[in-house]
Amino acid sequence: MRSKILNTMVLGTVLGIMTSSTLAQHRHGHHSHSPTYKVDHHDHIVRDSHGHIIGQYHHDIIRDNSRYIVPHSGNNHHGTYQYRDNGYYYAPQTGHNHQGGIQEVRVQFGGFSHVEDLASRLETLANEFCLDLHHNYSHNQGFKETYNEAYQILQIAEFIHGAEHNQDRQAIQESLGGIDRLFHHVQEDVSGWSRHQHRQIGQLGILSKMDLMESTIHHLMNDVGVRSTEQNGDERAPQPGNDPNRAPRPENSFDQNSGPINSAPPRSF
Repeated sequence: MRSKILNTMVLGTVLGIMTSSTLAQHRHGHHSHSPTYKVDHHDHIVRDSHGHIIGQYHHDIIRDNSRYIVPHSGNNHHGTYQYRDNGYYYAPQTGHNHQGGIQEVRVQFGGFSHVEDLASRLETLANEFCLDLHHNYSHNQGFKETYNEAYQILQIAEFIHGAEHNQDRQAIQESLGGIDRLFHHVQEDVSGWSRHQHRQIGQLGILSKMDLMESTIHHLMNDVGVRSTEQNGDERAPQPGNDPNRAPRPENSFDQNSGPINSAPPRSF
């Protein structure tokens, strides 16, 4: 009961954030970008539109018409997600050295079958994105507002991860409403920025990071049964002054204790 109450309190703030971001979206306009890929079936390599290798596959899992690819990564995420032929698919154990047949499955809309995996991936990606912004892009005009909105995506991903453990499906669905619109707003702002290199975060550039975030958001929304607003019309982020390997909280946001996600994302400026 206590966890339900906490989730309800957090959700109210999340929805407030999404509402303010929607208003900002109307002010700044809307830009939609769909990631594209180049598939080398001979070398089993998939590159994104920026030329970066995002996956290597022993089997021809990725098709030429695949979109929104979320490749296997690290030691905890062994499968690959992709969208093709009007369907979302997941293939477990797609590592390049994996032997044996790959049993790909179609992910049902609203099936809640991969929430924990996808939310965890989005946490990692959003945190790396925020760290990259903080260390290498803070000189750009409008940084404060854009960073705050990017950090909201991270906090929403953390909230979903906690709500999934409490099996609060309604809270998950409501928190994800409009997240793709919020992401595209951030994407539009960052697209024209310059980079002053101070610290390399992860293996990919910021454009490739955004492509992976967008793809993960699409799969997560499908899995929890939330329609895209377009259809309708392993670092963890830090608190200020803590671990330098964790993205700093935006200014003018209230504190959050570390541990399980029981508190709200930061307020928008």
